[in-house]
Amino acid sequence: MLLFARSRRLAFTLIELLVVIAIIAILIGLLLPAVQKVREAAARMKCQNNLKQLGLAVHGYHDSNQVFPSGRPKHPTLNNWGSYTVYSWNILPATTESTGGWLMRVLPYIEQQNLPSSLTGLTSTGNIASQVNTIGGNRVSIFECPSDPLVSQLATQYTPARALTSYVGVSGNDEWSESGYYGSNARNGIFAVYSWSSQTQAPPKIASVTDGLSNTTMVGERPPMSTLAWGSWRGSDFNTVLANPNRETSIVSGCPAPAYFSPDVITNKCAVMHFWSLHTGGGNWLLGDGSVRYFAYAAGTTVLPQMASRDGGEVVSGD
Repeated sequence: MLLFARSRRLAFTLIELLVVIAIIAILIGLLLPAVQKVREAAARMKCQNNLKQLGLAVHGYHDSNQVFPSGRPKHPTLNNWGSYTVYSWNILPATTESTGGWLMRVLPYIEQQNLPSSLTGLTSTGNIASQVNTIGGNRVSIFECPSDPLVSQLATQYTPARALTSYVGVSGNDEWSESGYYGSNARNGIFAVYSWSSQTQAPPKIASVTDGLSNTTMVGERPPMSTLAWGSWRGSDFNTVLANPNRETSIVSGCPAPAYFSPDVITNKCAVMHFWSLHTGGGNWLLGDGSVRYFAYAAGTTVLPQMASRDGGEVVSGD
């Protein structure tokens, strides 16, 4: 009896291998945009949650102090609120009120009270500035939008290096020319700073938001400057507050003004001059009532400038 052995093929042919590779490449090409969309949706949701936490912190501060946190440090003895060039009063006792911007003041309300606790132990005015800078070198996740690639870095041109934020408070929409200069002096927002040369007026309170908390923007997105020179969370004024529209032109020279909420890129030095985000088509905004809404850039020159005022009586149009 004759026995015939069956031949078995143990390898792919070159054509079959190329076909498989082509199919895999097609599947990756189809899946990659979907994966990117899922990642962006998750980042946008985390960003929204950060803003909600900030909203709770700001209202927690208001409940304790009957005013919103000031955009500038408060003088420990004169009880007025700083000037444009001051981010820390060199006077004891040093507290979260006398140092930094509004983000410094909400630290105890986002379970970060250990960061500024070292201020209370200072006995020499010579140590205040260095201690504030040390505190400001700590990254705080709630201050960082995960879509923002700049905010994960540290501003190493400063010693010690400074941590950054993706969020800035809205100072208003009425930035005015004071002694021939605009800048950090809007007077009608929740984080109004009133004057770049001096400021004695107390921060606003809920009762002064006569336009309604749900019709007033409190915090918006703005990545740090491309060089990381601006955008430290421990800083005051242009670091952590911005008018909408922004008419400041001296902070970064050669930038257009007024600057509205509009798309930009992180390599543009002028991107720090206006509200914008790394999300697709728009950005998240924290409103005065603590809610968070996503606005498309189409609202940049219409609805959002109106909502920057707390008491202007503007009729907010659109959804």
